[in-house]
Amino acid sequence: MTVDEIFPKALQADRRYLIEGNDSRQLCVFYLRKSVGDDFATQVLRCLQFARTAKMRLDIAVGNEGVYYDDDKSGSKAIERPGYNALMTDIITGRLSGRSIIVRDQDRLSRRESSVLEDYHITTEMGKVRTYDSSGREIRDDVVTGIMGVVSRNEAKKTGYRQRIRKELRAIEGLPPNGGQRRTGYTSQYDAIVWEEAKMLRHARRKIVAGMSSYRVVKDLKRMGYTKPNGKLYSVADIGRFLKDPVYAGLRVFSRDIVIEGRTIPKGSVVAKGGWPKIFTESEHYEVAGIIGKNKKWSGEGKVRHLLTGILVCGQCGTKMGYGPKHGGRRKDGSRTMSHIYVCLVGKGGCGNVSRNAKVLEAFFVGLTYEALKRLPVEPVRPEVDTTSIEVERQQKKIADAVQAFKDDRIDIGELADIRQDAQAKIAAQRKIAASKPQRSQLGDADEFLNAETLAKRDVIRRLFPVVGVRSGGKGVRFDPDQLIFPESMP
Repeated sequence: MTVDEIFPKALQADRRYLIEGNDSRQLCVFYLRKSVGDDFATQVLRCLQFARTAKMRLDIAVGNEGVYYDDDKSGSKAIERPGYNALMTDIITGRLSGRSIIVRDQDRLSRRESSVLEDYHITTEMGKVRTYDSSGREIRDDVVTGIMGVVSRNEAKKTGYRQRIRKELRAIEGLPPNGGQRRTGYTSQYDAIVWEEAKMLRHARRKIVAGMSSYRVVKDLKRMGYTKPNGKLYSVADIGRFLKDPVYAGLRVFSRDIVIEGRTIPKGSVVAKGGWPKIFTESEHYEVAGIIGKNKKWSGEGKVRHLLTGILVCGQCGTKMGYGPKHGGRRKDGSRTMSHIYVCLVGKGGCGNVSRNAKVLEAFFVGLTYEALKRLPVEPVRPEVDTTSIEVERQQKKIADAVQAFKDDRIDIGELADIRQDAQAKIAAQRKIAASKPQRSQLGDADEFLNAETLAKRDVIRRLFPVVGVRSGGKGVRFDPDQLIFPESMP
């Protein structure tokens, strides 16, 4: 966007008047910031009116012909603002010394915490620059500016809540997502299908259901000449994301947890059925989504597969021991024996000098833990009233009632935002209280421990023996409990 596009044609004469004004007039520049969905016209009009009234002259030798601007940039988030950064640079370097900066309102500079405006005040004072809003008030480090900053931040929060509620209501009503980027397969408003892209999606779905891998589907699409609108090829991640998206089956989901009639629907779950054209039927969507969901991921799930990983450490260097195979000598038929060991890993910074047979170690710790559990007294479980959950449910119902009241036109959007903000703050406080309560360690019954899965067994072992060192027994020496190092505080 150019400066000529920012200034409407009806205001070009006023702009020329400011540029061609008497040289004795005070020099000024404009800073304009337009949020998403806003426009520059109102800001330009009010800044021009004040500049003419104050008999100032627009200095076209600095900035972008006397104007610094940011297009579609929020003032309440820590995001990059090129126009604001250029303005601050010119203030610091002295290019704007002796000039005045005109903004429509103080919140055009920032809606963030007061420290941002404090930095601005310090910079402008050192750069000998004064700032005015379009009403003629000088924006400086005083009480009025501080109060207006607080008001602007609170208004920004309320605006954010209102926008969030509108998005939630769109989801509940089954309206299509209102994003800025066109979704593959649809026009920007979801009112029609882009059939060439829809053919690609249906082809990919058919191949996945037939058993073809996503990688082969991508190669097949490349062979057929399908590309993204920007000319790039589709990737495996693209295909997985497309085919798992319920939108293509006319199903509306939401990006956050949403409360409907007192029931919390997790993010990503179906909220309502939409009215836009479908590329897949619901059964087709669930079929392909189920297949993709079962596919193994290349990245690990982070799940602990071995009983003593994270518990055993090397008795010589203190490095956590890993789990791996160990190949033995060859048999007469040429095959080799193989066992598994816990070993100090050189690749993790360890010495590599300590290793023990995994099967023997695991059997020893299972037996040791079993005997320890048998000796522990069994504490009776006293029922506790979960007041936190009760209060959370009460506040969630309060939100649901407010949403219904808004739908019935009994309250307006501002009241709904206030009720929701208050209830969510109380829910967050209750969850914080619940998280701070000490959790009683339930080790369970000894026999239950023996029949538990690996992860559950590991949790119990770790509660009794958080860390255990392993000494080297020497080559060919069998395992002995004396080779283990237990901290003194352990039983």
